[in-house]
Amino acid sequence: MNRASPRQPTKAEPEDGANPVDRLLTELRSQSSELERLHAIYGELETRNGLLHNEVLRLKRAQRTNVQDLARVAAVLLQVSRTKGIALDPATLDILRRRGWLPGRPRTGARP
Repeated sequence: MNRASPRQPTKAEPEDGANPVDRLLTELRSQSSELERLHAIYGELETRNGLLHNEVLRLKRAQRTNVQDLARVAAVLLQVSRTKGIALDPATLDILRRRGWLPGRPRTGARP
């Protein structure tokens, strides 16, 4: 009664006929390729990040220089205005006050 039965796959040999070691090696190669691709992207992003950081530093320096230049111009404008006796327009005075470029007003009396 020993009939020839169709061959049943064993644990060592999956149904699709692929060797598990070959399948794992293929998966490992695929992951390795993906890792190399991601590493290359990371390198590019790191370079861009460095460039952007340098640009931010440059812009901050330029902004600081611009503020210093504007403060000097405001000081000269106030000096010319006082020397010539010409009042500045309210919008200009408002800008100078907001920036803190107007000297404090002298107080005539002390408050309690």
